[in-house]
Amino acid sequence: MALLWFVPLIVLFVLLVILAVAAMNALRRRQVALREEAVTGQVDSLRYRVPVGQDPAAVIAALKQAGYEVVRDDAAMQTQDVIILCPGGADRERAKVRAVIAHDATLNLEGDPAPDQAVRFVDETGAS
Repeated sequence: MALLWFVPLIVLFVLLVILAVAAMNALRRRQVALREEAVTGQVDSLRYRVPVGQDPAAVIAALKQAGYEVVRDDAAMQTQDVIILCPGGADRERAKVRAVIAHDATLNLEGDPAPDQAVRFVDETGAS
């Protein structure tokens, strides 16, 4: 009789674990699809090379907060590139993305303000 309340608890826990695993798989598939769209050029995008001293996670978080889909370029081994998807067109979104990075992603890896640097995208002259 004492175990009767325990069985529904176990069933509920198992269901929650299954739902969590399914959600993680869906999120991973979505990230893979976004990365594929960005890398293959199916969707217009901007590539930002995060300078040394700036936290790529802060850049990604700020851009996502502003409503952009963002993926890291894992293939860029020597650099910290993030790819910002711009379905409305990279040239139309360039100024807004630049402003978000310049004003909302200003933390370095230690959480301190990063040194002020001009935000340049890889396709712009003078970008390294």
